[in-house]
Amino acid sequence: MRQDQDLIVDSYQSEGGVNAKLDLSQLDLIIDVPDIDKYPNEQYAMLRKRGLGTSDSSILCGVNPYTTYTELIQEKCRNFLTPEELEVGNKTAVRKGRDLEPMIIDKFGKIIHRIVIKPTDMYRHKDFPWLKFNFDGVVDKIQLEDGRYQYIPAEIKVVTKYGQKHYDPTKAWYREFTGITTAEEDHHAENNSIETKAAEYGIPPYYYTQLMQQIFGLNAPYGYLTVLFDDTWEVVSFRVFRDEATINTILTNGFKAWQKICQITKDPNRADTTQLIQQFT
Repeated sequence: MRQDQDLIVDSYQSEGGVNAKLDLSQLDLIIDVPDIDKYPNEQYAMLRKRGLGTSDSSILCGVNPYTTYTELIQEKCRNFLTPEELEVGNKTAVRKGRDLEPMIIDKFGKIIHRIVIKPTDMYRHKDFPWLKFNFDGVVDKIQLEDGRYQYIPAEIKVVTKYGQKHYDPTKAWYREFTGITTAEEDHHAENNSIETKAAEYGIPPYYYTQLMQQIFGLNAPYGYLTVLFDDTWEVVSFRVFRDEATINTILTNGFKAWQKICQITKDPNRADTTQLIQQFT
């Protein structure tokens, strides 16, 4: 087993889901929007237009079945919300995920015997200011032997009965009904498509790319996708290892997309959220 797989300690320290600020002293992240969850849905959606977030990564990589690249560009260029965008936060699945997220984070923390924090801020990358990050959860700092620390991203989802067909729980790292499994393998080095790599982990490709962007932001060796299957009420966790090829695709395609957005809007500082924050506060 790889040494960086074993960053989990032996004792669970406290209840998970604690709201917290990330320690950015060893990360290439900057706070972009402090306390992002205090903003109403409409303002939150407008702030998200000022960058390419982790949920945009699958569109950049061409593996999102719901939104095209052209639609993403159009969305980021608009200075208003369409009726469809206004409705997103009110959808049943979105509200269910928001309400159940703390419970799933708490269960996940008990699984891995670590504090799992809920970062309160939205972040941007120092070198790629258009690359934005909102974390559902983060495994709290693990101190390494060389004095550095390590955060691990923890993506949290509620999966409907319809959506469950996109997952293969037999490839999960952990299942609530059976415990830690032996199915896990590291597929990052394989010369396969994103779709194939995601399938080998048992997860949808659009969450595979989302994890890769989060892994890049936290400079982590791997990340977790932990889901609650709504139909069976089982928590299942998938551990996915860092994939440099996919990260490079996100960065390359993201740079090109953001250049295009800045050209269309005639705004070279399109990623700057300062004026919007001032307007909303």
